[in-house]
Amino acid sequence: MSKLALISDVHGNLPALEAVLEELDKHVPDHWLCLGDVVGYGPFPSECIDLIRERNIPTVMGNHDAGVAGLLTIRHFKGPNKELISLTNELLNNDQLKWLEKLPYTLVNDDKSWLAVHANPLDPSKWEYVDSAIKARKMLGKIDQKLCFVGHTHIPGMVSDQIGVMEFKEGHKYLINPGSVGQSRDGDFRASCCIIDIEKWNVEMIRVAYPMEQVLTGLYKLGFSRAEAHQLLRY
Repeated sequence: MSKLALISDVHGNLPALEAVLEELDKHVPDHWLCLGDVVGYGPFPSECIDLIRERNIPTVMGNHDAGVAGLLTIRHFKGPNKELISLTNELLNNDQLKWLEKLPYTLVNDDKSWLAVHANPLDPSKWEYVDSAIKARKMLGKIDQKLCFVGHTHIPGMVSDQIGVMEFKEGHKYLINPGSVGQSRDGDFRASCCIIDIEKWNVEMIRVAYPMEQVLTGLYKLGFSRAEAHQLLRY
């Protein structure tokens, strides 16, 4: 395996997912990973699940996936997203709900060189954010894998195990976050994803434009106000 495509935090945003998959296909990845939260926030959970499954993309469980599947109580969610979590459960069929329920918390490749998780590999079901270099380096020191792929923060980035090492190169351990497909939180509203060439030690963070109005319209059709829809999309 050389090229690895990373996506995360799709959040029921079908237009963004379709745009990202189309862009990543151009890189001809050997392997794909989805770092969880296929659902939540967005109006197209069923379509996103079907597309991820159709593409046979290995996926770990995110907190929104757990919430919709009934594995995390609704009190963990706030604002209009709390209503959307309940509504998403109604929009999915039993097969889709079972798929969410059975998602693993972590994935590790055969040679154990990388680990994939939605939030924090040290305790995946607590959904703690790895949102600083200090937290990332502390976590990297406690895992065996040289690469750890995480989502959850909706902000793309890479942190090495050593202060001052900014490049992706052999001999170090790295945390890599591809950002969010469906709800970016870094001021750039485009969908975010990542391509990693493990053999060449190259990481490319990619941004992809998509028709956001289609997502807002989908939320309006579900009964959300304009203000609520913009809040859900962080737009």
